[in-house]
Amino acid sequence: MNSTIYLKLLKVFLFSFIIILPLRSLCQINNVGLERISAYGKVWGVINYFHPEMGKGKLNGDSLFLKHLSYLPENPSAINFKRSVAGMLGELHDPQISITEKYTSTDEMKLTARKQYAYHLLPGKQLYLALPQTAFAKGLNTDSILRRSPSQKIVVDLRNADLNNDLGLKQYKRFVQPLIAGIIHDMMLLPTERSFFYKGLMRQDFPQDINLFDPDKDGNVDHLQVHNGLRNVSEGAYLLPVDVENYSSYRYCFIINRFTNINSVKAIMALRNRNRCLVVFDGPVPDYLYGTFYYMNLPDGLVAKIRTSEVIYEDGTLGPAPDLVISGQSDTTLHSLSVVSAGNLLKMPIKLKHGHVENTVLVRKPSNKYATNGMPGVNLRLLGLFNFWNTIHFFSPNKNLIALDWDTALLHFIPKFLAADHEDKYFMALMELTASIKDGHAILINTVTGRSPSGFMDGNLPFACDQIDDKVYITSIMPDSAQHAILSQLNYGDELIAIDGLPVRSIINKWEPLLPASNAAGFKRELYATWLTAGAVNSEAKITLVRNGRQKNINLKRINRNDYYNLWGKVIRPVSVPAIFPPVCRILDGNIGYLRMNRIYTNQLDSLANLLRDCKKIIVDARGYPRDGSIGTNLATYIASKTDTVSYDEFPFVTGPNLSKRQMMIDYSVIAPKPNPNLKHQQYYILVDEGNQSQGEWNIIALQGVTKAVTIGRTTAGANGMAVTVTLPGNYTTFFSGFGEYYTDHIPNQKNGVKIDIEVKKTLKAAINGEDDIFNKALSIIKEK
Repeated sequence: MNSTIYLKLLKVFLFSFIIILPLRSLCQINNVGLERISAYGKVWGVINYFHPEMGKGKLNGDSLFLKHLSYLPENPSAINFKRSVAGMLGELHDPQISITEKYTSTDEMKLTARKQYAYHLLPGKQLYLALPQTAFAKGLNTDSILRRSPSQKIVVDLRNADLNNDLGLKQYKRFVQPLIAGIIHDMMLLPTERSFFYKGLMRQDFPQDINLFDPDKDGNVDHLQVHNGLRNVSEGAYLLPVDVENYSSYRYCFIINRFTNINSVKAIMALRNRNRCLVVFDGPVPDYLYGTFYYMNLPDGLVAKIRTSEVIYEDGTLGPAPDLVISGQSDTTLHSLSVVSAGNLLKMPIKLKHGHVENTVLVRKPSNKYATNGMPGVNLRLLGLFNFWNTIHFFSPNKNLIALDWDTALLHFIPKFLAADHEDKYFMALMELTASIKDGHAILINTVTGRSPSGFMDGNLPFACDQIDDKVYITSIMPDSAQHAILSQLNYGDELIAIDGLPVRSIINKWEPLLPASNAAGFKRELYATWLTAGAVNSEAKITLVRNGRQKNINLKRINRNDYYNLWGKVIRPVSVPAIFPPVCRILDGNIGYLRMNRIYTNQLDSLANLLRDCKKIIVDARGYPRDGSIGTNLATYIASKTDTVSYDEFPFVTGPNLSKRQMMIDYSVIAPKPNPNLKHQQYYILVDEGNQSQGEWNIIALQGVTKAVTIGRTTAGANGMAVTVTLPGNYTTFFSGFGEYYTDHIPNQKNGVKIDIEVKKTLKAAINGEDDIFNKALSIIKEK
């Protein structure tokens, strides 16, 4: 690309970060249209994660979304919206779910029922027995009613006119329970609800037929294992047979309605599941007979009713439906439709119920690849957006830290993803989306090219900066041989004023909504390590500097990002500073121990403990990311003198889309001491900085929990709690913190970083010379004591 043309493009990018054109100039979608598209994605999220059919291995969530999105992005009309949502619901083949117009009446539903006990013979010689709950107000006892029945076919009318828990329970305990106990010959389990449960969220790029963590020699799996599955909500409800009365020789048809006590309804339906009775339901059947349902208010006055649990019977099937459902009756005479229908049912053989035995485990097939080899089409882009939104909405333990109102965030992002029809626009839309959750784990990765697409933002100018006292200074100059002569014009400590005429402060402001960070320390780490000077490889940029009060311009070319990172490790400093890092463990002057924790392995701890055993004061350099994921825990066991809880993890425990009912499961992190005495009772000094993140932060928390250490350094990244992968179309992947990490005093690690006793601020001198100001501060404190 011609450099002049590129510079013009870069200016447009840095000023607007490829601001997507107003949506009305692209596809004429107004706010109502956006709300419809948003609602489609939210309905899909509820179906995908909570409708029981999605866990049985027969449906694929991504395919369901794409199949019925159809022309909605192009024309989000009311007709297309309703058709798309109805199409998704129809794929579930669930007669109990629907999309309907909102019911606005506030009148309480009224049902008719017998007001008192009745005992009659019907024309077909069946016995009609009415036992409404009001009949039990005066202590009605029904022990002898059936014993004097003149018929072997009995219609039992248990309809009630309203809900009365006290009388309804008496109706159950004094009649229904003893009756059914005399019909059955062995224990009968009552139906129970079954739903999904999620303890955290399984990473989306991981095969779900194996554990995230290998079991130990005893078969135990690490406590960070997340668990997804199907959960039976058993209330321990069952009925035992009785030998005192035997009512099994009679044939029964029960008439019930929505005001019949739930205990009676469950027992009667369990008996129907055994093919021992018939059931007539008068009026609308209550949801609980089939499971739990989530009602979603949608645009255009629509309501989506979505099943989020199902009712499982004792034989492992979904059980029967009532034999007959009749609209609410206007009378309760012997000639009413419900009574006559019940009598007629008893004249015919019972229709045997044969149900399919349900599977008992969740089967969700992850979709890691999408049907595109290049730039994703608009429907795939929306799939990625809605996948990310729903994942965060239901499973992020840190959603409260998001500055953007997450409930309405889709209205902000849908226009960007609709218009992101080129790789660069799509990349920037993804950057803003992932950065919006304010989580340092949410780094966007292109699994083919790295951090950026090829040819766009994939290079860096061969120098690095630090922000010190609100000014940006050049603190590393890369030894790029191809630009050696030009780079020699740079000096360490030059203040960076602008790139291509754009003030540095403006560039920083533009990056703020685009970089994933939990706090300011994490943002600065991302900005100055990678993004401040980013652009296309080989593109040229004009650098404006200030040195000794004079302004200077230098033109440099961007180099490949991998080369940029590699050359950073070969930077030659203006002042020679002795390296303190290698070896990873040594004894310093004054018998001070030094241990670089994140470069050692657990199997080295015995020998390292022996080396440091006579050191009364030990510096544990915890900066960086560990090579051994368990080194923090294992080192803490060597230091600990007693068993203690050092922190706890909060996992979202999600069983349905109603987040007001979401629970948090707590796992405690307990450190038990190793018998090795060599590292116990010393004074420890822990070094930390913004490079500590996730496991690197947990290691510090573990050490702080077992010793009265002095923690020295700078704010850490504040992103902890198992990075959960979220896949996105176009070969992209991102992450989020899957659980909350807390100190025992309930202070969260997320956003705050680890606790620091002594803060060390950056200085220009140390940054230029590569001096380890944090290590030097620790040494000075130790020597003062």
